[in-house]
Amino acid sequence: MTRKMWTMTSTNGKEQILTDQEIQYDIYQPFGPSILKVNMPRGYVNLLNVQADEILHDEKLSKERDWSHNLAGNVKKEVAINHNEIKGLPEFLVAMSHEYIKRVLPEGLSDKAKVSFSVWVVSQFAGDFNPIHIHDANLSGVAFLKMPPGFEEEYAKEDHHPTAGCLEFLGSIPNHFARHSYVVKPKVGDFYLFPSWLAHQVYPFRSEGERRSMSFNVHFKLDGPVKGINA
Repeated sequence: MTRKMWTMTSTNGKEQILTDQEIQYDIYQPFGPSILKVNMPRGYVNLLNVQADEILHDEKLSKERDWSHNLAGNVKKEVAINHNEIKGLPEFLVAMSHEYIKRVLPEGLSDKAKVSFSVWVVSQFAGDFNPIHIHDANLSGVAFLKMPPGFEEEYAKEDHHPTAGCLEFLGSIPNHFARHSYVVKPKVGDFYLFPSWLAHQVYPFRSEGERRSMSFNVHFKLDGPVKGINA
């Protein structure tokens, strides 16, 4: 596990995008591939929820922004959002992506590499789940935006390998000598970034209320293949 304190500024070095805040991130390697964890600034969480509310509570807009045909989930609503409308969020996603690359690839990534994103919100309710799947991108990520009021109580009652509403990353075939699973208990503000080929799933829960998350894919446009990024 690696830990670093980091303050993000704009490319011109003058405007501080995250005022009075430092980004602390961890790098986990539970069974090989690296997973970056960040506590997303609360301001972004709030702004994402505002935009998500506008879309999710408008049936016409929800249908226009429907993203479920691109996804594997058995979920009530999955809608695309415009992350460019949230000041500082695109820079945050770019910075975290580059920070991840710097930590896992010694050769780094060319400054000329172009980065693009697809971003959507997943709105889950009792019984909804996401089966084991991967993403068609270079990097993928998730940020937890809202949890049902009764989630903590439900989670606490599962005294044997609790998984209610959890995100699980899956690695090698189960055996006695290697860890093959890494279960993440969702917490509002937690942000995870991982290679898109890493299989993962989301378990159902029974609590009343919404479990909401922002998911995204990161695409790097490169002049040529880079080991660890291009298959």
